Amino acid sequence: MLAECVNHFFIFSMNTSSALDAAPGFAYLWKFAQSQAERNRLNVTVENVAACRKRLSIEVPADEVSREWQGAVTEIQKVAQIPGFRPGRAPRLILERKFQKEISDEVQRKLIPQSFREAIAKEKLKVVSLPTFDDVKFTLNEPLRFLATVDVAPDFQLPVYKGLKVKKTKVEVKDSEVEDSLKLLAEQQASFSDVADRGLAFGDFAVISYSGVCEGKAVGEFSEAARPLSENKQFWLLMAKDSFLPGFCDSLTGGKIGDRRQALVDFPSNFRIKELAGRKATYFVEIIGIKEKKLPAMDDAFAAGYKAANVAELKAKVRESMIADREHQARRETQNQIVEQLLKATPFDVPESVLHAETRSTVADIVQRNHRMGLKDETIRERSKEIFEFAQQSAKDKVRASFILGKIAETEKIEVKDEEIQEQVRLAAERAHKPVKEFAQKLDEGGELDALREQMLIGRTLDLLVAQAVIEAA
Repeated sequence: MLAECVNHFFIFSMNTSSALDAAPGFAYLWKFAQSQAERNRLNVTVENVAACRKRLSIEVPADEVSREWQGAVTEIQKVAQIPGFRPGRAPRLILERKFQKEISDEVQRKLIPQSFREAIAKEKLKVVSLPTFDDVKFTLNEPLRFLATVDVAPDFQLPVYKGLKVKKTKVEVKDSEVEDSLKLLAEQQASFSDVADRGLAFGDFAVISYSGVCEGKAVGEFSEAARPLSENKQFWLLMAKDSFLPGFCDSLTGGKIGDRRQALVDFPSNFRIKELAGRKATYFVEIIGIKEKKLPAMDDAFAAGYKAANVAELKAKVRESMIADREHQARRETQNQIVEQLLKATPFDVPESVLHAETRSTVADIVQRNHRMGLKDETIRERSKEIFEFAQQSAKDKVRASFILGKIAETEKIEVKDEEIQEQVRLAAERAHKPVKEFAQKLDEGGELDALREQMLIGRTLDLLVAQAVIEAA
């Protein structure tokens, strides 16, 4: 029955993937609960059971229980099929005896969450988690009694947040940096031509097949991380000093297509794969192809590929883009300095449920990033303790920052209007090539609309703090 009560309990949105985005949303639950405050005949006792955790002992008056009981009987009377009686005509006493459990469950299903909402409004609690209900005592014509345990927002005093001193790096872009960026653009447009009339030289790309042996075993047998270095049937290797492995390319210079070479590799003591560090390996290599890279000419035709009239305009666009990126980075660094000062000046405990959710989310993000970088599950498992400790501290800072910024937003009356959310959703739907209504509904079902609102709210709060900060040159 309690599980049913919880399943029917009102739903409020909190994106557990980011407590930083979620904290101000707790105010929504608080405002919602206040709307129930006119029914304050409950007897409520609040006990502190842990930091940011309360246990409420709630008693619903017997007359209210009886009223809900009679209402449930009336609803059953409309549909109950009782032999000898027409629908809707069965005596209430018979219905109460036959459907006692169903009526009892329905009354509790309605009264428990409803009275919980009234209780948190009466006690002015800012709830940040779904409650757990237990020790329910229900008897007709007597008060309904139960316990509700819930996490609440921390109570703390805001520090001075206006006029904080921060340092900001001066943003500039050198001509040489623009030229380097243009070279990178050219690299992206490079073509490769086959070379058949000469041997391999530094600067070429060698297409090779290789397999490595170390101390009588395949290199890949030493660890999961070593497997990519064990063998490859179609490997493109840039011929450069210490490219791929130390001394590997030196053994291939002068080789022609079809040649077979041996490359002797001494893994240094500080090699990134510790199982191979300090060991020696022999690689058996076959040269399959030789490629010569050709860069496009840096001319107006090249610039046109990037929607620029000429090279000069392309350079201007590149410079503008680099400045914008660095301005954004400098602003983020300034915001981080502000958040660090706020965290240092405002010590308080955070709700365990929120911290656990954010820690899980942070761990998942770290694992995904490591997977994208090519790390195997075995390597990630070996680092699990390190990952968890980092994620837990990161999550704690993020949750604390979210509460502080949320309280500043409330103090400064910073808001995000519904039409602003709708515009962001419209733009996102266009980028995803989805119908706006369908796209918005999916976001709403996943709690992402609330997350978007909180993200925008926190962004505006940080903008305000930066605008009010005393900025010094780094």
